[in-house]
Amino acid sequence: MPLMMDDEMNMDDLFGDGGGLSLPSRPPTKELHQRLDELRASGCCQSIAWSKWGSIASIASNGSALELRNLRCHPDDGMWALSEPTVTPNFSSSLDGGPLKHISWSPTGTDLAVIDAAGRVTILSVFSSINKPSLSRPCQVDPADDLHGVVGSFWLNQAPYPPGRPTILHGPGVKEGPIYRYEASQAPILGPCHPVHSKSAFVCVTTNGLLRVLWQQNNNKWHESHTELESIVSSDDLITHAAICPDKNGSLLIAFATSSMQLRTVRAVIDWGQPKVEKAQPAALPLNPNVRTKHLAGTSWVPDVLSDPMNASHSESSMVQLSHLEFLPPSADSHGNPIPATIVAIRSSLPSLTSHYNQDVYSTMYSTIDRWEVQEPHQRVHPAFEQLSSRRNSTGVNPQPVVFLKKLESITVNKIFVAMEPMNHGKVIVFAYSDSSVEYRDRINMMETFNDGNLERVWHLSQIGFSYTEDEPCLQVALSPSYCSTVQIRNDGKIKWKKLDYHLGDIGNSMDEPLYSAVITALSLSCATSVMRNVNYDDLLATASKHASPQFTYDLLTELSRILKVNLDYSEETHHDVLVRNTTIQLCLCIQNSLGFKGQFNPRTFSGKFAWLVLQLRNIVVLVTMAANLNVPGGPNANDKTSPLEDPEVINSLAGSVRWVLDLMAWIVDTLTTLPASLPPNIDLSSTSTLSLPNLLAHLHSTNTISLHLLLSSPSRGFLTAILRRLQHLDYIARKAITHTHSSSTPNPQNTPTSLSPALKAAYVQIATLTTNSILKIKTIEALLSSLTSLIKTAYASHTPPLSGSQQAEKARNALEIKMHFGSSFPDAFKSVIVELFREDGGLLSAVKADIEPAKLFFADFESLEVDEEVGMVERRKAKGITMDCFRKAWLLNPVKGQGVGENGVGVGDGTEGQVAPMGRQGARWRRCARCAAVMEDVLTQRQALQWLVMQQRRCFCSGYWDTLAPGQLVA
Repeated sequence: MPLMMDDEMNMDDLFGDGGGLSLPSRPPTKELHQRLDELRASGCCQSIAWSKWGSIASIASNGSALELRNLRCHPDDGMWALSEPTVTPNFSSSLDGGPLKHISWSPTGTDLAVIDAAGRVTILSVFSSINKPSLSRPCQVDPADDLHGVVGSFWLNQAPYPPGRPTILHGPGVKEGPIYRYEASQAPILGPCHPVHSKSAFVCVTTNGLLRVLWQQNNNKWHESHTELESIVSSDDLITHAAICPDKNGSLLIAFATSSMQLRTVRAVIDWGQPKVEKAQPAALPLNPNVRTKHLAGTSWVPDVLSDPMNASHSESSMVQLSHLEFLPPSADSHGNPIPATIVAIRSSLPSLTSHYNQDVYSTMYSTIDRWEVQEPHQRVHPAFEQLSSRRNSTGVNPQPVVFLKKLESITVNKIFVAMEPMNHGKVIVFAYSDSSVEYRDRINMMETFNDGNLERVWHLSQIGFSYTEDEPCLQVALSPSYCSTVQIRNDGKIKWKKLDYHLGDIGNSMDEPLYSAVITALSLSCATSVMRNVNYDDLLATASKHASPQFTYDLLTELSRILKVNLDYSEETHHDVLVRNTTIQLCLCIQNSLGFKGQFNPRTFSGKFAWLVLQLRNIVVLVTMAANLNVPGGPNANDKTSPLEDPEVINSLAGSVRWVLDLMAWIVDTLTTLPASLPPNIDLSSTSTLSLPNLLAHLHSTNTISLHLLLSSPSRGFLTAILRRLQHLDYIARKAITHTHSSSTPNPQNTPTSLSPALKAAYVQIATLTTNSILKIKTIEALLSSLTSLIKTAYASHTPPLSGSQQAEKARNALEIKMHFGSSFPDAFKSVIVELFREDGGLLSAVKADIEPAKLFFADFESLEVDEEVGMVERRKAKGITMDCFRKAWLLNPVKGQGVGENGVGVGDGTEGQVAPMGRQGARWRRCARCAAVMEDVLTQRQALQWLVMQQRRCFCSGYWDTLAPGQLVA
């Protein structure tokens, strides 16, 4: 009997036709129809925006409040997610301007323009916390008039500093043999820019044709300059959409669409009106801007193929309704050829809500992208006219270029467009659609890119298989500043974050595997470009954390150091200012720390633990240096200056850091002196000939012992040396202040306080007591580090081939230092150093042990360092309900949810008051770092010196941004 499912049976016959099966598509939702109506009505109705600092602003679904979110790492498990919204109520209690309608972040990342339905502009500013805005410009100064509704807006680019500095784009990575060669390109920052490089200005176009420029005076007060773009004489002249971009000559190009379907372009020039004063800083000169405009060219954005609009079908009528208008600034292609400024108009079509649910829904659901280039050909005078001009002894003048709009080929996509943003210096355009999909298109030909899977020439994660989950439809989309994440407003009004993920299996675990090395390359390039653009890259850390094995972290840091040409060799550096100012060291440490963090009560990885301690050490060096060397405004007279070291609150705040550093030194020595006894038999530290560095490294990794790397890596050793010198200086000032005070007429080169109040004396006594009673004397550790530095210099010089004395040797030495800094192997040249360090008879550590009371070291409590990973000790610390303040290095009692703060500014009712002295300030809220989950109190004080010192902590020691926590909350 033949089988039922044989090859001769035609399955199509079972269903009566030969067409096969096709599932009907899901029809567009009512919410998408409403969103499209919004887009057609006005060019400014974006309800979600992502700042370069990482703050995600969104308008509440009812339009009455603003919500701020950001990506944050959870302190319990190190997982990344969106924070809870911080709600900022509407800025006008009467809502006379209607609901909030549009938001836009400035390129500085600090200012947020919030526009209501009547076109009134509120500007909020963030400083120390990205979820804690303050009112910078109220909207009440603007009229509540529908004709003033904003239909297009733009923030001026931030002026380059130093002047003329270009923006850098890293990429692509081109495979050459086993490694990638990294290319880079640059582009100028197009003006106009605010004369003060740290500020921007907000430009917008209104329905009645007004061009408004909102700008800050040098006293930070906001002012407005405006001019008329178009004379409005009828409703057909009303502007519905507008777009603005900078041009190469420092002017603004403005495109606007009218109700009569006209597309017009205007050039605007801003003259800032600063007086010409020699050798004066721009920030010190007043501004008096004047805005001038000139009409350039016009056309109609209505498609040529449209039939009579009065009798058009639903599909045709929807296509004469503009939904988006964008203006792309001039750019250059990959060969350096110029690309003119380009207007992009998008028309989207949806089937009507009354249409039947059928499988042809996509035939009437599409978006058409129209483009026009702004062409300015230079006209030449005919030679005959030039001769005529010369005969009459006059000067011929070339005519001004005639601007026209060159129509480019339109493209149609069977999706509804919801967002668009240029990247890679404007060469690539990112399109986001309502089905949650994202496309990357070449700006010139509009062909899709980053979808070829080419592992030999890598630009972006999307190119090598990473993608966004397309699960639910959305109404609005904002891209992250690194272009590797999106946030969406869903149909239900909820906000969802999506990051690029690899859904096709495992990426591998070795640089020898093509996909693995391509992933490392793509992440490194995106991170390097984000760093050069000074934008937040927390979403990249979230993507990397999913794959963050120790080897992955090491490979990522190694490639990033190659791209940014990181210098980590300070083995011959005696002055530590260069080390402290090297921000790429902080960058590498930050990534090490983030990828090594698995939760505050879980062990960190080896390199993560190393980076975490060095970052804190670097921060303390910066704080003590600033407190000792700088003067801040203070005193009875306006021009008086005082030293922070004259404020007892500053000294008390630094006391915790002094204690922490002294404990760190003792812990390092304690760890190293007990290390030989814990080594397996196959590791011998007594002879260079028998010492196996790979075996030693494996043991250090298995026990998570980082102390040897802290001493042998030149950056960390440099930070240790630098802080010891500053502590010696602080100890000297403390003792001198206690025993003697200068008269006001005596020179005061050491910033020693000239008068000593009881509070200041008590603060200095606290410092002197800490240094006197420390387990290790500062001079003892300084001698150890100095001897170790000399040994390392000798080891580098005596190595074969020598690792000093030539540029090539310095390059090789830097490569060795990079390996150590990222937690990998020690150089072979260090065998003699390690043997001398651990030599029992006269070694460096034996000399240190001679100056230590063994009982003090044995019973020392290193809980404040949070380095103990023994389960019992971690559980005891967890049970206490305490968290370390990373600024004052003091324990804070955890607040209890729903109970706010008590008299001392600490949580009440948690049952731990008797276990640790409450150190919180009255009423103080917490800040928590969004990146590393560190905590400090949100200190608000009238003491100028302390407030100035706290201002230096406007970012975390890991360079992450702060979230201010709600009362009683532990997590944002």
